[in-house]
Amino acid sequence: MNGTQYDERRIRIATKAFNLIESEVRPLLATGGRLWSKGSGGYPSRLRQILRGLDKAHGVTYATHDAMELPPGQRRVEHVIPVKRIIIEIVDPSQADPRSNTQSAPIAGGPAASPTHLIAIYDRLVQLCWVTPEEHDRLNRAERSFQWDAPDGDGWSRYRLAGVVAHRLPLADG
Repeated sequence: MNGTQYDERRIRIATKAFNLIESEVRPLLATGGRLWSKGSGGYPSRLRQILRGLDKAHGVTYATHDAMELPPGQRRVEHVIPVKRIIIEIVDPSQADPRSNTQSAPIAGGPAASPTHLIAIYDRLVQLCWVTPEEHDRLNRAERSFQWDAPDGDGWSRYRLAGVVAHRLPLADG
């Protein structure tokens, strides 16, 4: 796929997500719904499915030592800042889970005002890390809301709490 097709694909993904946000998610929030609770109407999961295609623009840049000892097919790709927190930033940063955030200020310029702004926010927040299956489980059990949030935008807080140490991978020769 050439660069133009790739960019058009990203815009199509972002437009689909942005249209859902504008037509259904923000109206739900206007009536008192929340993104971080059972009152979310399943929208974080739906948006996660739509936005999954944007991850292809990002290589894995972090890894734990133990994950690097595994064959590539046994490693798990983990979002340092969980996708649900990225979605909250895109839709409405004031929806940040109060159980794990001390403020509801934007962490990356949200909310998104257009599909291209949505992409910019997503690209700014996505960091991918290889972990082992056991480390993945520990990260998702670290604390009640940390599996889908990054307190005040700090995705590494969950890693510290779970005792998972990741290192930046060396850049590939270009």
